[in-house]
Order: sequence, then structure tokens, then C-alpha cells
Amino acid sequence: MSGYETSAIQSALDVYPDTTAEDQPQAVTVDPTLQLTQLLNISAYLVSVMDLDELLMRVVTQVVVALPSVQGSILWLYERRSGGLRVAASYGLPLVSTTYADLQHCQLGSGEGAPGQSLQGNEIVCIETRMHYRAIIERLNPHNRELFQQISDELPATLTSVCIPLRVGNEAIGVLELMNLGPASDGSLWQPLGRDNLSILQTFGNLVAATIKKTQLYTQTQSHRRRLDAFDAVVTAISTATDLSDLMRSVLDVVLGLVPVSSGALMLLDPAQARLTLGAYHGLPAEYVLSIQSFPVAGAGCEEVVRYGQPTLRPLLEERGEQKLLEAGLASCAYLPLLAGGTVVGVLGLYGESNLPDWVDMTTLMPLGNQVGFAIANVRLYEDSQVERRKLNTVINSIAEGVVLCDRQGQLVLANEAAMALLSLESVPFQQPLSEMTDFYGIRDTEGQPLPVEQLPMARALSGEIFYDYRVLLCGASGADTVMSFSGAPARADSGDIEGAVVIFRDITASQKLERAKDEFLAIAAHELRSPLAAVRSYADLLLRREQQRNDADARDVRGLTILSQQVTHMLRMVDNLLDVSRLDAGQLGLQIQRVNLVPLVAQVLDQQRPAAPNHELVLHPDAQELWVQCDSLRIRQVLTNLVSNAVKYSPAETQITIRLLTREVLVEKQAGEADPLVDAAANSVVREALISVSDAGSGISADQQAHLFQRYYRAGGRRTEGLGLGLYLSRQFVLMHGGTIWVESVENKGSTFYFTLPIKE
Repeated sequence: MSGYETSAIQSALDVYPDTTAEDQPQAVTVDPTLQLTQLLNISAYLVSVMDLDELLMRVVTQVVVALPSVQGSILWLYERRSGGLRVAASYGLPLVSTTYADLQHCQLGSGEGAPGQSLQGNEIVCIETRMHYRAIIERLNPHNRELFQQISDELPATLTSVCIPLRVGNEAIGVLELMNLGPASDGSLWQPLGRDNLSILQTFGNLVAATIKKTQLYTQTQSHRRRLDAFDAVVTAISTATDLSDLMRSVLDVVLGLVPVSSGALMLLDPAQARLTLGAYHGLPAEYVLSIQSFPVAGAGCEEVVRYGQPTLRPLLEERGEQKLLEAGLASCAYLPLLAGGTVVGVLGLYGESNLPDWVDMTTLMPLGNQVGFAIANVRLYEDSQVERRKLNTVINSIAEGVVLCDRQGQLVLANEAAMALLSLESVPFQQPLSEMTDFYGIRDTEGQPLPVEQLPMARALSGEIFYDYRVLLCGASGADTVMSFSGAPARADSGDIEGAVVIFRDITASQKLERAKDEFLAIAAHELRSPLAAVRSYADLLLRREQQRNDADARDVRGLTILSQQVTHMLRMVDNLLDVSRLDAGQLGLQIQRVNLVPLVAQVLDQQRPAAPNHELVLHPDAQELWVQCDSLRIRQVLTNLVSNAVKYSPAETQITIRLLTREVLVEKQAGEADPLVDAAANSVVREALISVSDAGSGISADQQAHLFQRYYRAGGRRTEGLGLGLYLSRQFVLMHGGTIWVESVENKGSTFYFTLPIKE
């Protein structure tokens, strides 16, 4: 008999002090080869077990059954997250139920206790005496020390323990702890644990480690497969759902098919109201369903899930409003947040018995919850976009003018009913490029010439231009020309990039005819009125001169004749403006170009205006005594007269009207294909021009009014409205005919300055 076996028998004698060795149950000796064969048979059997929980339990039971030297066993598994050992299975330990339950939840750190030392040192650790066992217990942490002291008190006095490290290569699997508890009280045969058993046990441990690792991998594979199947089922439910209600019902059915529970609910969050509404449910009591149709988040059973976006597993509680569920025989609940990009959009509730936490796999359900959350958010966005689209269509179709929208390529994406009627279309040509629009719609300018692509309303808006009342001719359904007035602007993204354009248009053919008839009438009336008005002015001037030459002239008569002469002159100016407009429209107004010194020309205009402006100071500031330009002196005099008379008219008394003359040089960018002898052959050239400005101290002009000042017949509101509103319109036309520009700069309550330029050509 070996020394180890002798010490084991001596320990047995200590347990029974009143008996002799012959009275004690006798130890037996088992052939090591037979033990090895038995362990190999166990290993071969364990390889066929594919369920991990069953495998772990089989390991601890089979080794006790097969080896007479082992009466109890504990299988410790290594957890990478905590870096410690936990009890995975145990068998044969004579412990009371409470102690056994505490052992099942026990965890040992690396190097703690005999199992921890075996794992850390990767070697078998033997405990041959109870004293050695108690010495190791003293080195445990306080919580585990109390537990193992209780275990030591409940185990037999004869105790031998062997801890076998389980590893696969360098990977730690766990520790198999085998215990010899001494002779059985019923006289059963037993064998002490001897050191000659260690090599056999280590071989068995290696086989057990490989089998556990294989089963763990198989279990993980099955778990991944179930997870993929679950994702596939959820994606199928999402893709086949027709609306939000259908989506929620389908998703809930899929989830309840993945977990062994039959009661659940899917609730949607309204963040604006901080309320949850029931979207779908299954297997819930009718009274509880009524209570969760719509309820506030505050105080709800899933309040923490909504606020923190984390799942929860807990028993059902009356104080959380779950009394009806308890009365229906349910005991536990699991609440899962449905997330869309980290934002909670809803909650999935599962209800079952007390073992519900063992059934619910959060590692599988959480990704599914994210998938469902995104699907709910997308469906909501789609439904919201459809509502907004219907609202937009209603608004656009209620507009009497035609409205069309196009994308960045110029292809139509939306047209209201008015646009379809104005363009004589039965359906919108969505894929039509800009290059085909000129011929398709017969678009021409007001002179009847085909419009180039870059001048089409859509093209102008897509280029970033904002325009109003852009008039073109379209070929109508009857074949006659239709005059359309277009206004447009680009549609920009948040980044500022142009992503489309919107154009509004209306048929102004009738108003154009009325306007043309009005212009013709005014032209005829002006032509017929000019001769008698000229005769009246001549006779009024004659009477005024005669009255002024009389020694006994009556001041009242002189004043009356002066007013008569001024008013007739004003009427003649309006008639002349009407005639000029009619000549412009007919293309019959030509320029008599000659070399003119602007300085004396402006001085003559001021001298003519001073009698009509006795309460204003008219001041001229030229930068030189001579400023020669090529122009029609009559038309430029007319421009200056309009600007000065307007400044006098809209300025308060005792204020100054200032006219400035200067020359300046401007950089002109030469356009491709430009052939102008006045422009250098270089890409950019510098040209000289005369700049004339007329400044007053009036009330100023608002920005809205400035945009319309140079339009025909426009008279600014809130100001004295004498005249026909043609002075600035004609001034602009005359300046443009000379190749110059005209504009205004004004600040309300701070006066205005009108500028115009004339090119200086050598």
C-alpha cells in the first residue's frame, strides 16, 4: 500500500476513534489501466453531447460514477469578462440546500483558493488533509471564506481534493475539482486518491477541456445562427409591412416566436407629449390593454427604459401599474428599448413566469430592437413626408398661377394643375432635358426669336438667378402665340448648393393686349395733344412777358401766368414722355450722337431748374472744367432734367441738391467670342467712363421700392405722385442706349443718390 493510501486510511481511523482499522470499510485497489479505460469511455460519450449545460452536468456525474476514488466533483468555468471562476456544475457533495445554492453563485478570482491556484499556475493542486483545506479557506476573500467554512463544516472529516486545470493550448477553460470524502457510511467500496492517479486525471482533464471548448463553439455557432434567423425574420416582417400598424403587429409576432413567452406589447413613444401609445399586443388581459392605450412615461413600468435606453428584467410590481398582469398569473417582465440611432422610439414589453430572465437573450434581442427602431423611424418619416407632400400638393394646386419644380439637371419633378393647363399638357414630361424645351414648348423671346437654352426660365433659376416678370412667347394649343410672365429662383440645400429650381408663370396675353392698346391710345392722344399744348404754352409765355413789361403790372396776374406757363410746360413734358415711350416700343427712337462737353450741359439744366426750385440750392461739383463724351445731348439733357426735378420734388425746402461729375476707370472682363474694337485683345481691359450723380436730402426710398423705380408707370407709394411714372423709365432706356448704366443708392430718412454712367470713347 502506498504512503498516500496509508495516510488516507489513517484519516478514516480518525473519523471513527472508537473502532479499529478492521471495523472500518475497507479501501479497494482498482487497476489504473481499467480507470483510464473508463475515463476514455466517458470522454468518448461526452464528445457526442452537443448541449453545453448537459455536457457540464455529465462531466461531474460521470467522473464520480466511474472512479471509486471520487465521491464529489465541482466544475469551475473561466469567465474572461471578470477574469475569475464560477461554478458551472457540481455533484455528490453532501451539502444542505441553502449552502448548495450559495455555491452555485460563487465566484473565485484568479489565484484564489485551490481552483484559482490551479488555474493561475496551470498545474494540479492537491489538498491531502482537512487542515490543508482549512488553511486555503483562510486566504479567501471574506464573502467566499464564510461560504467555504460552511462547506467545510458540512463535508465529512476525511477530505482529499484535487484541482485539475482545463486548458486548450494557451486558452483557459476552467478547473475540474474532484473530492474524496472518505469511506461511505453504508460500507460501499472506496479508493483513496493517490498521486499515481494524477497523470490519468490530467489526461482526462485535457479531454474534458477539448470537449467543453468544442461544445462552446457549437453553442456559439447555434446562437449566431438563431440570431441571424431572427434578423432574417424581422427584416422579412419589416419589408412586407404596408404601414406602421402592420409593421408593429408583424414585428411582435416574430419576437414572440423567438422567445418562449406568449404575452407581449409594442409601444410607441411620442417625445413631444412624453407619452407611450400601444401599437400592438398579444396575450394580455383586456383590462391591462385598456390601461396602456396611451399613458405618460413618468411612473410607467418601463420609465427607466425610455429615459436611459437600457433593457430591464424584473418581477412585476403592483406599484408600477402591473396588478392586472399579476392577476392573470404572470410574474416577470422584460422591457427592451427600440432605438433609432441612439434615440428611443418605442418599447417592447415581454411578460411571463418567474423564470422569464432565463428565457430572454438580450444579446439577441437588443440588435433586433435597434433594427425595429430604425424601421419604425423610417416608416414614421415616410408617413410624415407623405402628409407633407399632400399638403404641398394641395397648396400648389390651389395657386392660380402655374408652378413647376425641377431638379439640378433641369428635369421636371412637379407641376401643378394650372401649369399643366397653361402648357397644354396631359402629363408631366419628367425626363425631358432642358435642351428639348425650346422646341417642345415653342419658347421665343418677345421679338419672336427662339430662346437659347441658357435663357430659358429654368436655366436662369438653376444658374442661381432670381428674376421677376420675365416675358417670353409660347406656342399655345390653338397655335397662336401666348405671352407668359415668368418668375423664378433657385432651390438651395442647407449647404447652399443649388439642388433644383422653382418657376412660377402666368398667361398675360390678354393684359399684354390691353397694355398695348393703352400705349397706342396714349401715343395717339399725346400726338394729338402736343400741338395745341405747344400753342397754349407759347401764348402763355407771350402774355407773361407782356405783363412783366407793363409798368403797372399786377403781381397776381404775373403769378397766375407764371403758374399757367409752368403747368403747360409740365403737361408738354408728360406728352413728350408718352411719345418717347411709343417711339421706343416701335423702335423708332434714334440717337443723334455728337461730341458734347457735359460740364456746361449740366450747368444749363441747373439754370433751367432754378426758377422752379426757389427754395432749394442747386450745386454743381465737376472734377474738371471739361468732360467730353459722345452722346445725344437732347436725351442726356432729358435724363438730367428728370433726375434734378425729382430731387427737387422729393426734398424738403431749404435743402441742397448736389450734382457731381467725375471720370473713372473700370475693369471689363472680355467674354468669349467678343469682337469689340473698343475692347483690347487681352482677356481683361480697362475702360474710362463719366459718372454723374444727383444727390438730395429727401426722405429716402425703401429697398422694395428701389427694385421697381425704373419700371414703366411705376410711382413710389407714400410719396407725391405727380406725373405718369415714365421719367425714370425713359432715363434708364436712354442711358442704356448710350451703353451706360443707371442705379440708385438710398437709405430711408437719409436721402437718395441717383447715378448714371456714359462711356468715354476716343
